[in-house]
Parts: sequence; structure tokens; C-alpha cells
Amino acid sequence: MLLPSPSRSLLPLVACLFLSCGDDATSPESNTAPTASFTVAPTSGTTDTTFQFDASTSSDEQDSVATLQVRWDWEDDGTWDTQWSTTLTASHIFSTPGTKSIKLEVRDTGGLTHATTRTLTVTGPGPTPAGTVLVAAGTFTMGDGSAYCGTEEHEVVLTHNFYLGQYEITNQEYRDAVQWAYDCGYVTATSSTVDDALDGSDVPLLNLASEYCQISFDGEAFAVDAGKENYPVVEVSWYGAAAYCDWLSLSSGLERAYNHSTWQINGGSPYTAGGYRLPTDAEWEYAAQYDDERIYPWGNEEPDCSRANCSGCLEGDYPGTSPVGSYPSAPAQLGLYDMAGNVWEWCNDWWTCELGTSPQTDPTGPGPTGPGSGSCRVLHGGSWGGHAAPILRCSARSYYDPVEGYFGGGFRIARTAD
Repeated sequence: MLLPSPSRSLLPLVACLFLSCGDDATSPESNTAPTASFTVAPTSGTTDTTFQFDASTSSDEQDSVATLQVRWDWEDDGTWDTQWSTTLTASHIFSTPGTKSIKLEVRDTGGLTHATTRTLTVTGPGPTPAGTVLVAAGTFTMGDGSAYCGTEEHEVVLTHNFYLGQYEITNQEYRDAVQWAYDCGYVTATSSTVDDALDGSDVPLLNLASEYCQISFDGEAFAVDAGKENYPVVEVSWYGAAAYCDWLSLSSGLERAYNHSTWQINGGSPYTAGGYRLPTDAEWEYAAQYDDERIYPWGNEEPDCSRANCSGCLEGDYPGTSPVGSYPSAPAQLGLYDMAGNVWEWCNDWWTCELGTSPQTDPTGPGPTGPGSGSCRVLHGGSWGGHAAPILRCSARSYYDPVEGYFGGGFRIARTAD
């Protein structure tokens, strides 16, 4: 039996249905391809650098950015290193140096694609600066509930690896650097003082007149007292410590960290500054207790004269400092010396006693108009003149006027590694 033919009245309806499907906005005839675009940070780095890529600047006329799919080719060698994904951000570490061409391809919901490339420069890993150790980024508890001005506890995340001086800066190291700075016209000097001469600054850097200072100036050249070459420099102001970091950078062909007219870190953050600098309050404490929240740099045992140069450990009423590295390294995992005792060490931050209990990431201290009032800078580590256990704890924090040198004060250098 034959089926009846469709009536003529149904034909326009069928035709209309087919026509309406052909007008879909996502059809290949009307869909337009997306535009691939991405940013990268940083724009150059080393084989130790983690590069961050962000394709959220891509666009499409029909689809929202959130529905686009992306994939990446890190070397633009024709092999896709990632699968299609709607996650628009990615990170990558390049294993070899060179000029890298990174390719991004974007696909919309209609299947159309667009690709773009960008280049960046990757160099080999920089050498570890002489006399420093690498401290890996991480998370720790700042404050320990008992230390002087380290009672309040809070979580701190440090996101940058950094180098830290293995030893406190010695008289010989400071003498050599200040002689170079004097010869370059970066400082002025008399027999009693060394003053800054960069960026219009004239702040005092080193108190040569102090009986505790072991460096002298004869009008042309600086000299170190005989036998005191390997002792930590003292009577150096905070400005003198920061200036030393800049001299080291300048003599090494690096960007200096400090603007001497304001004494702010160039670029705003010590963690992203170029060149050498003083460690932040958080970096110093993190390194001292690395990486097990120990009470003292050597562990949890109480201080004694086998572990640190502190009050009563050397003969005489004012016995002074000992050569750097005279005591066992502590913390031994990093090979740092004299993190407790010998000399107090200048840190980058302005001073305030307690830092609160709120979590922080890459903290920079209270600032010159904050709760620290901008009158003093942070010191860490205790000195030969102090034996009280709370002062030698990793979390103990003290302060001093940044213009003044101190017979029990010195410093060690730092530098961001990535």
C-alpha cells in the first residue's frame, strides 16, 4: 500500500523549518574567528625563572572569553605542549637559555581558531653571589610567642627565592667597598666620618671617630686596624649598610636597589628590586629559623658560649666582636653564621614592635608613616653585648636610629634570586 503524498499545505512549513536552522548565529557561515592575545611576566629571565602566561586578553565577537579554549607551544616547534583547556593562565620554566618563541592558539565554541606568538629572552642561571647562600621561598610563622617584640604570631608567605650573606660584612669588605665609592665620588670622608654623596644625599654612613670602629681614613685612603680584617664592621649606620649594598651593585654592573634622595627601594618592593639590598624583617627571621620553626638559629637548646658570641663569652668588660664564622654554622641547613650574637644586623624595614596576627605575603614593614613612625629601623640577631635568651631568639626584633652607628651593630647583604 502506498503512503499518501504530503499535502501541498505542509511544504511551506517544512521549508521554513529548514531555513530557520540555517540562520543559527553559531553556524560557520556567520561565526567569526577569535583573536588570540596573551601577556607574559616577567618578559625576560633565567632558567630558574617561573614565567606566567595569561591569555585572558584574547577576544571573540560571539563567545565570552571564559568559554574560549587555549593551548600552548612553549618553543613554537610545532608540538603543542598543553591540551585544549578553558584555563586561560599557565606557567612554565624553560630548561635551556635562548630566545624563546611562545605560540598560543585559541578556539571558540564554533571550532574556529586563531594563533599568535611572542618572544622572550631566557638566560642561564646567574651565579650565586660570592659569599651568599640561596634561601628557597616558603611559608613560616613569624613571631614565636615569647621573643622580644616577636610575641604576636602570624603566617608569612615569601614568594621569591633570595640570596643571603653567609657571614656578616667584615671590616675588610667594607673598607674595600668604601674606598671604591670614595674614588668614584659616591661618598665624602674626613678622619671622623664617611658621608653619602649619591642623589644629593649627605647622611652619615660610618662613624670613624668611635673607639669601636676598626676602620680609619688618612685623607686619601681607608685602612683596617691590624688583625681586625675578618671582624664584622661596626659603627655603620643603616644608611651606611644600604649604601654598601648599592656600591656592591654598581661595582658589579647591577641596578642599585636604593634611591638615596628618599631611601626608598627603587621599584617600590624589596622583593622585586634589582641588585643587592638589606634583607627584609621577614626574610631575616625566615632564614634564621629555616626550616623547622626552631627557637634559635642552632635549634631549641638554650644559648651558651659554644654557640654564639654573647655577653660574658669573651674576656674583658667590653670584649667586642669575634671574627665572622667563629661559631658553628646555624642554621646548618643553609650554612649561615652568626645569626645570633656577635653584632646586631640591620634589616630593610621600618620598626614597629609587634606585627599583628593577620597572614601576610611578602611583607615590607609599616612604612615611614605607619605604626613604626619611620624613626627607627629593624635589627635582628643580638650581639656580643647581650646574653638574654629572648634577645637571641630567631623571632626577637629590636631597633635603632638609622642615622646612628652602633658599637654592637653591623649587617649582612641580601638579593632577590628570581
